[in-house]
Amino acid sequence: DGSYMPIIYGCTNPYYFGFDPEANTDDGSCAPYIYGCTDPFAFNYNPEANFDFQGLLCVAIVEGCTNSSAFNYNPNANTDDGSCVDLIVGCTDSTAFNFNEDANVDDGSCIPIIEGCVDAIAFNYNVEANVDNGSCCYLAGCTDSTAFNYDLDACYDDGSCLPFVYG
Repeated sequence: DGSYMPIIYGCTNPYYFGFDPEANTDDGSCAPYIYGCTDPFAFNYNPEANFDFQGLLCVAIVEGCTNSSAFNYNPNANTDDGSCVDLIVGCTDSTAFNFNEDANVDDGSCIPIIEGCVDAIAFNYNVEANVDNGSCCYLAGCTDSTAFNYDLDACYDDGSCLPFVYG
């Protein structure tokens, strides 16, 4: 009949990767399917994969802090970007006596500011005070201005006041 069929080399097995329906002579190029991500810019790129269901097996790169013990841990990140910040526990209330400007996690230890005299030898020493307000008193005497022995310089009444005696 004189018909000549040209030889077309390729993978002739329809169950292998690289199958060529035009091929009529197997050239050994058939390869088993290796499922995986074939996108070199994806997080889970597999250079050995040859089939990825139109990119559905690929996972996008999400940069962030991947250290679960860091202050700014990002549970969605799969690629560490070097942004992790260590946890620093302390008082984060800037109005507190023991405010720690480096702390990023409050530990409940904040102490409110209590102003008063903090000098233990002063007559009006306040054991609860933690910030001196300049009110410390070191001179005891009579502070009653209607008393006979009123002392204008005294800041602590020592109970020595004497009433005026007329007569």
